[in-house]
Amino acid sequence: MTQMEVLFAGPSAYQAAGAATAGWVQAAAAVTTEQHLMVGATGASGAAGFTQPLIPAGYFQQGRRNQLIKIVASGIVSWTATATTMTWKFGVQSAVQGTSTTMTGNTALITSQVFTNQTTSQTNVPWRFDIELLATQVGYGTSAVATAIQACGIGGFSPAVVPAVGSVAPYGPMPPNVTTTIDSTVNNFLYGSITFGSNASASNTCTMLQMDVFGCN
Repeated sequence: MTQMEVLFAGPSAYQAAGAATAGWVQAAAAVTTEQHLMVGATGASGAAGFTQPLIPAGYFQQGRRNQLIKIVASGIVSWTATATTMTWKFGVQSAVQGTSTTMTGNTALITSQVFTNQTTSQTNVPWRFDIELLATQVGYGTSAVATAIQACGIGGFSPAVVPAVGSVAPYGPMPPNVTTTIDSTVNNFLYGSITFGSNASASNTCTMLQMDVFGCN
């Protein structure tokens, strides 16, 4: 018999009553490059409130097959009416992100489809992704066919203003992906990111409000 356990639920940001808007630091740079969604705030309170989930070293055990982790990530996103796209990624990194906005040591495990905004502005619309990480085999190091992780999922956003008929669906299955170079003997910190394409506007913002991580067996 097996049972699901909560490996992580957070972050530790205080939420006032009403609409949830506080989480990890908001990604709001006027750029079209990938932005990390789990940056910690500077200062004492930010340092105390910052947490980042991880898959601990040795969690995926040698000799076991088909070990499963489930991730549920959700937040809010806004963008201007100028044509742009949004792409989410979820994966692991070799060190905790902390207050740095620079993405280093990241390995994407799964990437969403490229969502278009249909030139319709949105403000704080909810997004959510449900992802399963299946460790089909566990090895040492980062060489090909070390620890092979198959990632599948579903997700997207629910627009306050419905895009035009015939547009790309704002919610659906993510393209499945297999990564064979994960080192299971070190801590692997989980992350999410977003890339706004085509329009570098400071009004394109995204906040991850919550990530829950479950060990399934």
